[in-house]
Amino acid sequence: MRGSGIPRRAALALPAILLHRPARAGARAFLSAATDHAGAWRAAAFTLEGAPRFELPLPARGHGAALSPDGESAVVFARRPGRFALVLDPAEGRLRRTIVPATERWFCGHGAFSADGRTLYATEMDAAGEGLVGVYAAKGGFARIGEFPTGGADPHDIRLAADGQSLWVANGGIRSDPRVPRARLELEAIESSLVLLDAARGAVLARLRLPEEEGDLSLRHLALGAGGEVVVAMQHEGPRWETQRLVARADPDGVGSIDMADGVLRGLDHYTGSAAASLDGAMVAVTSPRGGRGVILDAATGRVRAGFALADGCGVAPSPSGFVVTSGLGGAALVQADGTQRDLEAAWLLRRRWDNHLLAL
Repeated sequence: MRGSGIPRRAALALPAILLHRPARAGARAFLSAATDHAGAWRAAAFTLEGAPRFELPLPARGHGAALSPDGESAVVFARRPGRFALVLDPAEGRLRRTIVPATERWFCGHGAFSADGRTLYATEMDAAGEGLVGVYAAKGGFARIGEFPTGGADPHDIRLAADGQSLWVANGGIRSDPRVPRARLELEAIESSLVLLDAARGAVLARLRLPEEEGDLSLRHLALGAGGEVVVAMQHEGPRWETQRLVARADPDGVGSIDMADGVLRGLDHYTGSAAASLDGAMVAVTSPRGGRGVILDAATGRVRAGFALADGCGVAPSPSGFVVTSGLGGAALVQADGTQRDLEAAWLLRRRWDNHLLAL
C-alpha cells in the first residue's frame, strides 16, 4: 500500500528522589531516560507544566518505557543491547524491582503490556543478533515465562495491536553482535521487516517488507492510530545523496511508505528517532533529532498536517492539546496539532539531557 501525499557514566542504584507530587489528581506527567548535569544516567518524570515529579538513578543508559493499562507500573528498558529493565511506581518513581534478561539474551529498548496488564512483552536479541520477544508475568513478579522469535534481526519497537491479541514488532534488520555493543554488521544486507505476531502462541500472522528499491530503510519505531493503522518511522542507511521516504503506514495486508515533500524529507535528515500517536489516535508525530525537525501526520491518510522544529528533539508523547517533545540538548516543548509550539522554560527540564523516547503517564 502506498500512502498519500551523549557520553554518560553509570549511576549508583540509590532510592528514588521524589521531587514533586502532582498538584491535582489526573494531572498529565511524562517519563523519560535522561542524564543530569553531572552526566549520570537517570529515569526522570515531569508534569505538563514542566515541574519535576521524580527521578532515580539508572545502572546504564536507558531508552524506551512501557506503562501498564491500569497505570500502576512503568517499565524503563536499557538501551540495546541492554541488561536491565526497571519496574517503577509511576506516581512516585519508587523502584519496585529490576528485571534481568535470561542468559545470552539482551533487551532492545522497548516493551509493551498485554491488554489485561498480566503480561509484559519485551524486544530482545540473542547472541547471534536474532530477534526475540521475551514474555514476563507482570502479575507474577515479572518472572520470565517464555520467549518467541520475531522472525528477523535487530528487533526494536513493539506495540500491542488494536485487536488486543497480537503484537506489532519492527525488525530493524541490521545485523549486530550484542557482545560488541553498537557494532553494526553487514549494512549492505539489511533485512528489515514489520511483523504481526500472535501474542499467545508467538506465531507469525504477517511479515511485511518494503519494496526492494527501499531496502536500505531500517524500520524502527511504531505508533498506532485510532483505526488500528500502524505508522512506522524509519532510518535511511543508504548513501546520503539518496532521498528516501522515512515514514510508512501498514496494516496486516501490507506496508507502504508515505509521500512527503522533498523539503520535509531533507528536514528529517535521513533519520527518525521516535513516533507517538495523539490521545485520540487521529494524529501521529514523528521526530528527527538529527534534523531538529518533526512532522505531524494524519494517522488515517498519512497526510502531513504540520511541521515543527526543536534542536535535537526526539522524545515525543501525547498531551491534551497535541504533543510534548523533549530535546537531547535539554528542555522540552508543547507542540499543538497545527505545529505551533511553546517551550517549557522550567530550569530543571533544561538541566536534563533527554534521551530518545518519552512516555505519557
